[in-house]
Amino acid sequence: MSLIATTDTSERAQRTSRARRIWSWVAILAVIVITGSVVYSFQPEWSAPDPLAADSPRYDGARAITTILEERGTTVTTADDADAARAALSSRSTLVITDTRNLDIETLRELADDARETVILDGDIASLDAVIPGIEYADAGSMDPIAPMCSFPAADNAGEIIAGTAYTAPPDAAGCYPVGDGYALVRAEAASGSAVTVFDGNAVLANENLAQAGNAALALGVLGSTGDVVWYSPSPEDAGTAGAASSIADLLPGWVTPAIVLGVLAAIAAGLWRGRRFGPLVAETLPVTVRAGETLEGRARLYRSSGEPAHALAALRRGAEARMTKKLSLPRDASPETLARAVAGALGRDPRSVFDTLTTTPADDAEFAELGARLREVESALESIDPWEKRSR
Repeated sequence: MSLIATTDTSERAQRTSRARRIWSWVAILAVIVITGSVVYSFQPEWSAPDPLAADSPRYDGARAITTILEERGTTVTTADDADAARAALSSRSTLVITDTRNLDIETLRELADDARETVILDGDIASLDAVIPGIEYADAGSMDPIAPMCSFPAADNAGEIIAGTAYTAPPDAAGCYPVGDGYALVRAEAASGSAVTVFDGNAVLANENLAQAGNAALALGVLGSTGDVVWYSPSPEDAGTAGAASSIADLLPGWVTPAIVLGVLAAIAAGLWRGRRFGPLVAETLPVTVRAGETLEGRARLYRSSGEPAHALAALRRGAEARMTKKLSLPRDASPETLARAVAGALGRDPRSVFDTLTTTPADDAEFAELGARLREVESALESIDPWEKRSR
C-alpha cells in the first residue's frame, strides 16, 4: 500500500508540474498579446513628410521656397491628388510636380496642357519623355557651381547654381547649366504657349540647399513667373493602377492563409509538447579576459601589416559618418554628397573640401594619416556647435 500511495503521489506531482508549465506558457502568450494590442492602440499614426513637401520644415522639405514665394505675393496652393490639382489649375498657373513616379502618364500630359508653366522636380524617364520627348538621364559627376550658359532669363539672372541630376536636351528643348554629358535644367516650350521645365528639386529647392549659390534666385525665377503656383505631390492613388491587386495577399490562393495559421498553431503546440525546462543559469569564469584596447590595437596592426590604408580609413569613416548623420538628424543611409552639404552648411565651409575628406581614397600611410586627421577635425568641429542654430541664421 505504501508503494502504491507513493506512486500515486509522484504521478499527481508530475501532472501538477506539467499543468503548471502549460498554464505558464498560456499566461506569457496572453500577456504578450494584450501588451502588443495596448501599445498598438495608443501608438500615434505618424509618418515622415514627403520630400519637397510644401509645408515640410525638414532638411529635404520645401517650406523655405514656398514661404518666400508667398511673401513676394505669389499664391501657393497645395494639392495631394490629381483632382485637387485640376481644380486649382488655370491657364495662367505654374504647376509644380514634386515626383512623377506616382502619376499616370496621361494625367501628367493633361495637367501639363492645362498649366501655363509646368515644373517637374523629380521624375522617371518614362514620365519625363511624355512631356519632353527624347529626354534621358545624363552623367552629372560634379558638385561645383555651374554657370547657366543659355538664354533662359530665369537662369541667366540666377547665375551659378549647385545642381544634382543632369538630363540630355532633345532637339526641341533647351538646356541650361551644362554639366557632364547633359544639363542641370532642361526646358521645352510648346506652340500653345505652355512650357515644361525639369531640374533636380532636391539639389536646388530643398531647405538645406536653397541658400547655396544662386539656387534661390533660380527657384524664384522659375516658380514665381506667373504669380500662381499649384504645388502638387502625387499620391499612390494617382498612379492609374485601379483594379490591380493592392497587396501580395490578393495574388495568393485562398487556402494559403489558413495553412499558414495552422502551421503556426502546430509549431506552438509542438513547442509546448516537446519543450524542455532548463535549470538555472550557471556562472562560468572564462579562461581569459581581453581588454577592448588590446583588441583595437591588434586590429590596427593587422590593417597596417596587410598594407590596406583604404580599408582602415573606410572603417574610421563609417563610424564618423554615423555620428555626424545622427548629430545633423540625417537618415543613416544619407549619401556622401548629402552629408557633405549638411556638414558644410553647419560649419560654414566649402562642401567640396568636406566631400573630399569623406570620399578620397588614401594611397599610402602618409595620406591615410592626413585624411584621418582631417576627418577627426571635421567631426570635432561639428561636435562643438549646434548645427540647427547655424542653419537658422
